[in-house]
Amino acid sequence: MTNNYGTDSAPGHIEFRGLEYHANDEVHPASYVMAGSAQQGWKISRNGSEHLTLGPGYRLLRTHRCGVCSTDLDRRFLPFPLPQIIGHELIALDTDGKRHVVEINASHAARGLDDECPFCRSGLTTHCPERRVLGIHDLPGGFGPWVLAPEHGTIPVPNALPDDVAVLVEPFAAALHAAEQVTPMPGETVAVLGPRRLGLLVVAALAARRRRDGNTYRILALSRRPGLRELALTFGADQAAPPPARVSDFSPMADIVIDTTGSPTGLELSIRLARREVHLKSTHGQPAAGLAHTTELVVDEITLGAWPDRETDTATLLAEAPCQAGDLPRVAWLVGDEPPPGLAERAELHVGRDAAALLSKLETTPGRLPRADIAVVEDAAGVDAALRPRAGEEIALVRPRGRICLYGRSGDDGPLLGAIRNRGLELSASRCGDFRRALTLLECDSELASRLPSLVTHRMPAGQLSQALDLARSPDCIKIVLDHPGS
Repeated sequence: MTNNYGTDSAPGHIEFRGLEYHANDEVHPASYVMAGSAQQGWKISRNGSEHLTLGPGYRLLRTHRCGVCSTDLDRRFLPFPLPQIIGHELIALDTDGKRHVVEINASHAARGLDDECPFCRSGLTTHCPERRVLGIHDLPGGFGPWVLAPEHGTIPVPNALPDDVAVLVEPFAAALHAAEQVTPMPGETVAVLGPRRLGLLVVAALAARRRRDGNTYRILALSRRPGLRELALTFGADQAAPPPARVSDFSPMADIVIDTTGSPTGLELSIRLARREVHLKSTHGQPAAGLAHTTELVVDEITLGAWPDRETDTATLLAEAPCQAGDLPRVAWLVGDEPPPGLAERAELHVGRDAAALLSKLETTPGRLPRADIAVVEDAAGVDAALRPRAGEEIALVRPRGRICLYGRSGDDGPLLGAIRNRGLELSASRCGDFRRALTLLECDSELASRLPSLVTHRMPAGQLSQALDLARSPDCIKIVLDHPGS
């Protein structure tokens, strides 16, 4: 291994062997060279061949520690090329040995580029269509000894935070994002289904939010494992219980259920247990609850609910649409029935049955984010088409953090859409969180910071990645962290 960080302008050159994850769920070594600078960009070669060319705005850091999460375990199901050096929950070191956590979405904004990207300019930096994602999409991740991190996404770790807290900043930020997205009313119950790697952090985030904001909701942890139920109580849950064992016993147990199971069956159980909302955190890459694209729904942070029957509710929906101030909400109407009278006067209405054709039209419309704020569909095929209208492209018809509405009260297209039609259930989703917001809360909530290290049950050298992934799938492991020697 040769080691030359370089400077912002002078080229650096790093050679190393890294362990790659392959589509057959195996791990194999490969030789890498990273050469370039933050100003000039980088070239990455793999096993002697050109592998990846990056523009400016990436900073070379040495990996110190990296945690294993469920996305790593299900990486083969995600729609991004393999093999890849994966891992995205990392602490990295700069040339002075100072610790940093790394926001994984390398958007134009995260790289410090002054670009005309409408997503970055709209504050949707984690949804930039041209972003690369460290350890998930293209960028070599934290299970390797070196990473190229977006310059504005490297955040110094406060000296007071130990490594076992800092290595959890990425998943805790995602957990806090979920805890702040749901809106429980006073006295309502929020259940966390599957409190393990991510779920325990969601419990902790809900409890920390409650302390910070003075909320009065109750937190229920649902797990079949007694040890996880006990741990959830120490993380701030008011009650911990097993979910029902028989389908005949399934009935709502909470007003809001946050599904952190990382499994299709977990979503179906959440639908039965929630009175009004399921919040989905799982990116397992597999069809679930009658939809092909539930992972994509989470990646894009889309809300799925019913199109309102009442005029007053329609007015509220349009008023709350996530468009820029002063713009009419942009509605894509993909339903056979005619749009309601007056909708065209209150929205920028685009009517058609072909989601891909509507997307192409929006992409050529100047002056706005090239997506719909709301898509209205009539069945599961319509939901999937609104989420991924073009085969092989990770682009949705509806904007990130937008809404897909199900029109009509009849249809037999899976448990999720059935619950939306018949009982008014809503499905929301969230993905990455704000690292700075998470670090601020960890610094000022000593109870929270003191609890998190108990989540780390195993540590292994980074060279034992294959064994670590096997161990992470076992019931005896909650969180495993890989250490890089010499870092």
